[in-house]
This record gives sequence, C-alpha cells and structure tokens, in this order.
Amino acid sequence: MYGKSGRIGLLVPSVNTVVEPEFNRLLSADIGVYAARLRNSRADCEDSRAMLQHVERAADELGSAQADVIAFACTASSFVAGDAGEAQLRQRIEQAGRTRALTTSGAVAAALHVLQVRRLVGATPYPDELNALEKHYLEAAGFEVLEISGMGIVEAFEIGTLTPQQTAAFARDAWRPGAEALFISCTNLRSIEVLQKLAAEFGKPVFSSNSATCWACLRTLDGAEEQAMAALQGVPAGRAVY
Repeated sequence: MYGKSGRIGLLVPSVNTVVEPEFNRLLSADIGVYAARLRNSRADCEDSRAMLQHVERAADELGSAQADVIAFACTASSFVAGDAGEAQLRQRIEQAGRTRALTTSGAVAAALHVLQVRRLVGATPYPDELNALEKHYLEAAGFEVLEISGMGIVEAFEIGTLTPQQTAAFARDAWRPGAEALFISCTNLRSIEVLQKLAAEFGKPVFSSNSATCWACLRTLDGAEEQAMAALQGVPAGRAVY
C-alpha cells in the first residue's frame, strides 16, 4: 500500500500549482501525500476568508482516506484571522477530518521557535493588505519582523508561474542585516530549489511556507524527525517529481 510510513493530507487552494510538487520533492516514496482543493482565485483578504467556507467538506474527504495528519496548506488563509482564527481553523479540520491537523502559519511559527529565531525578514508575493496581517500574526507569536516585502500579486494563479530564480532574486532584495532568518511566504510560490543556496549566502536559516508545512507534517509521523529537519531546509528526499 502506498503511504506505508504515513499519509499526509493537504487542503490546497484550487489555483495552487506548487505545493504538491514541492511536497513530492521533499518526501520519501514511503510517505503518501493526498490533496483536496478549496476554491479560490485572488490573493486578497476577502478571498482568503471566503476559501475557509470549504474546509469541512475537504477535510472530511481527506479523513475518508485515513490521513495521519491534515495540513491546511495556505499561508494567507491561515493567518488572516490572527492566532485565534488559526487555532479555530485547526479545530475545524480535526473535527471534520477525524485526525490531527495543522496549518501553514502555525507551522511557520513553530519552525521559528525551534530554530530559536527572534528577528526575521519575510518575502511574499502578496499585496500590502495581506503583508500587514502576516506581520501582525508573526509579531503576536513573539517575533520581530524587520521587513516584510511583497510583490503585490493579486491574481493567485500568477504566483505559481514565477521561477525559483525570480523568487531568489526577490528574497535577496528583501534581506536586511540583523535578521536571524528569512521566511519565504506562500505555498504557491516556488522556492524549494533555492532555499539551501540562499541560506549559504546569508549564513542564516532560510525556509518557506511549504518547507515549514512539510516539516510540521513529518514531525507528527513516527520516526520522521530527521527527514523533517531536512525538509525544513529544502533538502530533496530523492523522490521522483513529474
């Protein structure tokens, strides 16, 4: 049976074309990843909130596949209602999916704590309204956000068309001296291929929404802690990507 070492369920924005390929890049072949989609179209506050209406239906579908953990794999929709909203979202998923649940925003905060980071820089594809809410979420979790730079992309599908090289170039421009880590936000922004290179350039941890979410998922599976830390850094697991 596929997924003999664990089954990860992903709640994925419908226009997202990046999260599943990047998870496949980070996961070993004995871990299955299965997705249910949540209808969306725009990278703005209104659409981020509207997408939450589909959570119970999609989580129930993943629960029927007996997922060991379900991740809400969207950064913006998991921080748009603050830390209280993120906690409520996890509870909704757990109840509907009948299994453990986590969100991308919660995973990012957990990763920063594990990395012992206090001051960070964020690079996002978002418009200002989402950047402001993300900054507020991270600061409420106890971190100092020195800079959060956004590309101002509103059509959500377009985010997934950017190359890793474009992401890296934007991240370099966003970097600020004194930061202890760089976080590349959005599960639809391709970045896995450049995380290690950027970390070597800055001499600081660099991780993304997808690497943090994958790390958090793997931590819930027995015996996957080492693979989890590799995933956080963007280290491929050798799985074929089609």
